[in-house]
Amino acid sequence: LMAMAKKSVLLLVTALLLVLAWRVLSLGIADHFAETNPQRALFWRAGHPLANLRMAEQLVAVERWTDAEKHAKAALASNRLDGRAYRVLAQVELARGRLGQARGLYQKAVRWAPRDLQSHLWLFQNALRRRDAVAAIRHMDALFRLRPSLLAEMRLQAEIMAVNPATRAELANLLLQAPPWRAAYINGLGKSGLSTDALAPLFELLGTRAEFRPGEINPWLDRLRKEQRFEQAYLTWANLLPESQRKKLGNVFDGGFELAPEDHSGPFSWRSGSPNGSLVLWTETRGTVGESSYSVQFEGGRTPFADLSQTLVLPPGDWLLQWRAKAENLDSPRGLVWRIQCLPAGRNSLADSAAMSGSFDWREHELAFTVPPECRGQTMTLMIPARIPSETQISGSLWLDEVRILPAPAPL
Repeated sequence: LMAMAKKSVLLLVTALLLVLAWRVLSLGIADHFAETNPQRALFWRAGHPLANLRMAEQLVAVERWTDAEKHAKAALASNRLDGRAYRVLAQVELARGRLGQARGLYQKAVRWAPRDLQSHLWLFQNALRRRDAVAAIRHMDALFRLRPSLLAEMRLQAEIMAVNPATRAELANLLLQAPPWRAAYINGLGKSGLSTDALAPLFELLGTRAEFRPGEINPWLDRLRKEQRFEQAYLTWANLLPESQRKKLGNVFDGGFELAPEDHSGPFSWRSGSPNGSLVLWTETRGTVGESSYSVQFEGGRTPFADLSQTLVLPPGDWLLQWRAKAENLDSPRGLVWRIQCLPAGRNSLADSAAMSGSFDWREHELAFTVPPECRGQTMTLMIPARIPSETQISGSLWLDEVRILPAPAPL
């Protein structure tokens, strides 16, 4: 009896192990074929959730709606947390003309499968048709986060949302949250075929609330400047400055070089570079007013320097450019000058300052100039006024501080 009992137990254990091995084997085979051959996967494991989902998607593609519904429900029965099956059921309902039920199922799909691109796309388009700005913006955001390349493919729809009064405010609220696609979107607005007047209200809505990364707003400012809307570009830029930087506003922004160079962004702040043969620093030295001044040191080679500039928006009239400067062994055939020019670039200069060269301690300098009525924007550039390459030879150092532009006093 004991031997028979042991034999029975052994047979039972063996049977259980065979059943377990079969289940493991069938599941492994089903997992292997679920994506590429769901029908074969279902032969091995009829309730496999992914295989049922892929089978349902294939049946939707050939419009076998009843069979697709059966497999989608089988997928949900095995895994109720995979929302993609709800998307298949939504497609079945659409085919049956049940729009309301389909929308509800798509909403379930993105609730349980928030990365399902197809569901977000359908809900985005449906929200546009229903003029539901909140839903349209929410699903557009999801689409661009999931697949950034969609921004280029959906460019026109995305841009129209910027000019449509029904969606503009909600879009502005989203842009204030700095989604990862914001810089690319603003870059597109800068190149958009839509009119500047139609796009401008979006940036007015952003107003003082947006915190843009350095250079992020420049495509829009560049567009305004190309259209010679210099005042509009300046006001847009000034409104978007951090509160801490607004005290530096004036006819010259941060003329004392107190802000760090990386805090200067946009055409109406300093544009500063260090071309080969020079070293630029914003640092304190003896005689500096405040905590910093601008310094450029030249190594003695040919350096076609024109690398400190700022765009101005001065109204027509007579003006005085004033600045403090200091030089040590600044040796160049032409020296360094401030040049004031009208925009767009290429117009004749309004004035060049007297050349700065040699050695001298801190002292005040001044340049009088006149802005004519047709000159709506200007640039101020520190440069070598060289006429031939040999005149760019320069060595020594120059410091600048307290750069300002004031209305010229009325003649007595």
